[in-house]
Amino acid sequence: MQYYGDYHTHSRYSDGQESVKRIADAARQRGLAEVAVTDHGPNVVVSGVKNLDCYYRVLEEIHGLEIPGVRVLAGAEANIIDLEGKLDIPPAVYEQLDVLICGLHPYSIPANIRDGYRLFGRNHLRHLGPGWRQKAVEANTRATVAALENNPVDILSHPGLFFEVDIEEVSRACVRENVLFEINCGHHHPELEDVKIAFKAGVTFIISSDAHFYDTVGELEYGRSLVEKLGIPAERIANCRVGGDKGWTGKRKQSKHW
Repeated sequence: MQYYGDYHTHSRYSDGQESVKRIADAARQRGLAEVAVTDHGPNVVVSGVKNLDCYYRVLEEIHGLEIPGVRVLAGAEANIIDLEGKLDIPPAVYEQLDVLICGLHPYSIPANIRDGYRLFGRNHLRHLGPGWRQKAVEANTRATVAALENNPVDILSHPGLFFEVDIEEVSRACVRENVLFEINCGHHHPELEDVKIAFKAGVTFIISSDAHFYDTVGELEYGRSLVEKLGIPAERIANCRVGGDKGWTGKRKQSKHW
């Protein structure tokens, strides 16, 4: 299978090591037709953008790019910060972007103290025993499903990474809300068995690099290997080339930054 786009990368505006231009150039070198710059929301400590203005600066940089053959999209990887699925990026910002990813991340600043304990606190205590683990899984699943139901999310990033979830329930939510279920090649996650569960539930996958470096932009081998091993057809993978480059068709508006 061939893949025409990589829709999850990080620049220097968050915890990536490259400029927007370098990410675009790396995508061109990989033979990709599209790449999205999707920096972390501000509520994840150290890794997030310094402020929301960073997304507007990414937009400005994309407007000034001249890299033939590569369509560069502006996006964000928002953090889920409470049990009701609140994101740390407001609609006024993400509505200006092309791609909205969301996920649970360690060291995120919660929306309130109560949910901080029930979500992030329980997750840290999950190793104390089966009861603690179950409470963590329930909270993680609830927050993830709520985020998909309450926000116009395009992609759920690395489902279950760091925060274990009920994969079947989350997969069903992805199907209901038309959200892409990510196979994350940077973290080699999810594992084969979870991908199998998601496939059976009917999700559409997207294979992403989660690149933080030039050399990892467009590095999709882990996902390619998994879907080939499981016999997942190209029609169930959003960024697989089927009869030519289709272009990004997520919930965000079509890019004006081409």
